[in-house]
Amino acid sequence: MWVLWTSLIVILLDQASKYAIYYGHVVGTLGYTGAPTDLAALKAFLATVANRNAIPQDGNFLVLSFTANDAALFGIGNGTAWAARLLAALTSVFLFLLLFFAVRTAKKLSRYSAITFGLLIGGSIGNLFDRIAFGYVRDMIYAKFIDFPIFNIADSAICIAIGLLILETLLIKRDGLFDAIEDDVRYLFHLPTRQEAEAEEKARKAKHLSRFEEEIPDDEPKEEPPLEPVEPDSDTDEP
Repeated sequence: MWVLWTSLIVILLDQASKYAIYYGHVVGTLGYTGAPTDLAALKAFLATVANRNAIPQDGNFLVLSFTANDAALFGIGNGTAWAARLLAALTSVFLFLLLFFAVRTAKKLSRYSAITFGLLIGGSIGNLFDRIAFGYVRDMIYAKFIDFPIFNIADSAICIAIGLLILETLLIKRDGLFDAIEDDVRYLFHLPTRQEAEAEEKARKAKHLSRFEEEIPDDEPKEEPPLEPVEPDSDTDEP
């Protein structure tokens, strides 16, 4: 359920923010000029965003700027139709794999891994919907203080999920999202389980064998020489 609810929350926030920015006439730049800790300035900024007739203003910290992003990764193919189609196709394949493993592994995931999975799925669906419906992704958030490329909430969800995956790999190390997917792949292709593979690897290391060497048993059965045919005795009386 954590995968489902996290995905839905990301999709709703992403699409609602895109709708508000696009149809709220925030098309130039609407900047937040106060400090991150200045609650009064932040409240005034949010009130300005809520006003459909807000006059765009420059900001030095955060800027809302509607941008139609039809490029692929790192701006490759900007303004060309093939880039949008290619990225839509790749996102569709990626999303299909996410949904496939999410359904199969949902009950095995921890809450941490389930939220990570949900962020990936929600972010992918949010951007894929834009590419299918409009032919581009609607971006609007510009972090001017670090000069970061313009992004949206779906992008943020995917980046947060990647960060959580890195933390999970470095800190938790076992029974995380990658482990659940690996277990399912091993099951689908009838491969040894992780526990069986780890036990086999330990046995190899104990015998100083590489991964490509096989253990040769010490007591190999020796081949016995074939029996020679027995000659009938010539002195025997024939009937």
